[in-house]
Amino acid sequence: MKQYKLIVVDPPWQVKKIKNKQRPNQIEMDYPMMSTDEIKKLPVWELSADDSWCFLWTTQKYLWDSKGIIEGWGFRHKLTMVWEKTYGMSAGMALYGFRWNAEFILVGTKGNKDMFPKRPLIPAVFQAENIRHSQKPDKFYTLIEQLGEPRLDMFARRERIGWDVYGNEVTTSISLPNCKINEFLDKV
Repeated sequence: MKQYKLIVVDPPWQVKKIKNKQRPNQIEMDYPMMSTDEIKKLPVWELSADDSWCFLWTTQKYLWDSKGIIEGWGFRHKLTMVWEKTYGMSAGMALYGFRWNAEFILVGTKGNKDMFPKRPLIPAVFQAENIRHSQKPDKFYTLIEQLGEPRLDMFARRERIGWDVYGNEVTTSISLPNCKINEFLDKV
């Protein structure tokens, strides 16, 4: 099985759409979702090289669970990045009197990483426009691509040059034989 130096995982967390006046027809998500136990079982540890990076996208609800998941995959949690969504399709819903306009990315490493690398710094917080539900901004990928190759985007919403992709919205470019994740793709 191919091993990757850079892995992005954007799992389909179990969330539900909330009916509100602005979006009265939102009842179900547009894709099948996975439980935290199913996400924990993703073969990320098998797909990652001995010296690699993992970026795990998460939501407010699963922020604390995500640290255990990324560590269970064999990575050391280093920091949590924040995508501040700027105006676009939606700058975030208003719930409980807060504008939910941020998403979180846990950053984990395997192997030894230089504390003061000779490369451009990657900001822990970045702004980018929100294009469509669950699609991650191109700016994120541009920021992290310098961390190495080969690269894998799991649960990708679109294909990207220089990346292998896996998910139900793309032509999957890798094969994961005898893997529970294939059941996810079969649900669609």
